[in-house]
Amino acid sequence: MSVTIAKVKGVKIRIHFTFLIVFALVTWTLSDQLIPILLPGLTYVIYLSVAVVGAIVLFGSVILHELAHSIMATRYGIKVRQIILFIFGGVSDIEEEPRHFQKEFKIAVVGPLTSFGLAGIFSLSSFLVESIAGSDSLIILQAIDVILYYGALVNIMLGVFNLIPAFPLDGGRILRSVLIKRNRDFNTATRIVVRTSTLISYALMAIGFITIVTGSFVGGFWILLIGWFLNSGAQSYLQEQELSSILSNVHLRDIMNTNIIAIRKGKNLHDIFTNYFGVYMKTSFPVVDDSGSLLGAITLPIVTSIPEHKRRNIIVDDVMITKDDLLVMDFMNNANEALKEMAKRKMNMVFLCNADRKIEGLITKTDVLSIAAERRKYLHTLKRN
Repeated sequence: MSVTIAKVKGVKIRIHFTFLIVFALVTWTLSDQLIPILLPGLTYVIYLSVAVVGAIVLFGSVILHELAHSIMATRYGIKVRQIILFIFGGVSDIEEEPRHFQKEFKIAVVGPLTSFGLAGIFSLSSFLVESIAGSDSLIILQAIDVILYYGALVNIMLGVFNLIPAFPLDGGRILRSVLIKRNRDFNTATRIVVRTSTLISYALMAIGFITIVTGSFVGGFWILLIGWFLNSGAQSYLQEQELSSILSNVHLRDIMNTNIIAIRKGKNLHDIFTNYFGVYMKTSFPVVDDSGSLLGAITLPIVTSIPEHKRRNIIVDDVMITKDDLLVMDFMNNANEALKEMAKRKMNMVFLCNADRKIEGLITKTDVLSIAAERRKYLHTLKRN
């Protein structure tokens, strides 16, 4: 559950509802602990105001960090769907994994470099404010200096944290790019980084648990949570890569359903509901012309949304989903490409056509995932034996 707050160079910036939780926690921590130490003797209202600005600086820095990834990916022709801010910071939703080590390295390293660059800007700005203001400066100048100091501190922390060699952090991708350069094997490099990520996540969770036991609950809880995040992220990443590797070798022509029940153009909705939906009990059918070329698709919700007494006077051509709004692919594509397209366009079916636009077969998301499950089971059985 997220909302779009901005769009930069075609990339949507979205906020997940969990972001509000961490924003409130950061604001509370700053107003209750850090700001009173740096600005002693002031009211809580001032502390809270400075803390809110500090939190905005933090998440503004996260956005710039992620935008750096997005812009670099775009330069390589890799589409970036969106940037999402959530409880653990931010993530760039990049459409595909760069398999060339140089591309992955540059896309990954530009994030921490941006954070370190921002830290330098904030540090220099803080130094200038201190030089101009002096020790007896107004509260407003002191507050600005504190915010600049905090901006430098959090960007150093962002840069260092993201260099941890674990997925899904930048350091994990940097490590993989180095391994790929050495071994030229994407899948092997991914597995090595996942194992490294798992070990680091367990170490962080252990440190978090010890920290909680020794009396620092809040700090220990966050370390424990970060360890869990790295562990689940690494495992999800491995599963995604395994799925991609398995499906890349599966051609749609080998798994497509060729038993196609299509509706000819010009038929009225009453006949379609009675002779197709009522007989075959499917939720959708392709619509073709007299030569068998795909024109669109008709779904059960479309038909049932029209009153029964009107269906004889409405033909399928007038209400169908047109071909331009369907997911149509060549049957020579592989199953991994089909699954990615279905996920990107939020569709559950691919229509497969030949060069003459004639429909050759259908593939559903369930078909693809079933094939993946069968092949994964086969490979795991081979490993055990």
